[in-house]
Amino acid sequence: MKYIIVCLALALPVSALADENMQFHGALIAPPCTISGGKTIEVPFGDNLGVNKIDGTHYKKTVPYTVDCKSGYAANNLAIIVDSTTPATFVTSAVQTNKEGLGIRILVDGVAATFAQRIVVSDPASPPMIEAVPVQNPSVTLTEGAFTATMTLRTDYL
Repeated sequence: MKYIIVCLALALPVSALADENMQFHGALIAPPCTISGGKTIEVPFGDNLGVNKIDGTHYKKTVPYTVDCKSGYAANNLAIIVDSTTPATFVTSAVQTNKEGLGIRILVDGVAATFAQRIVVSDPASPPMIEAVPVQNPSVTLTEGAFTATMTLRTDYL
């Protein structure tokens, strides 16, 4: 019994005296490119959208954004990412609005967006065209009223 106690007492200090054997380092840098200078981009649809004309074609708007890069930045592996924390359940490429049955479909160069997917930007001065267009859940009758929706557009580098 005494032997077991001595072994345990000797084992404790050995593990307690272990040297640190791992280090972490890195360097933080500011991203070389931003979307529209980091400002919020507003896309107003106006006050005259007909509830019976929401069809994924009417009221299409171009999203006015820029990709602003630091002087001398070469666009190697630069991309933008369209993303949403509130995608519509009835159209995969749409952002849900706060109005029941109404979403905003996002198109990139005329094609329905896939959220969280990299979209290559070969020239920051001429980024892909992004459009937004209201869409309706076919199982919901839209009612009058104001609406809002939010999505994220960010730059990405490999």
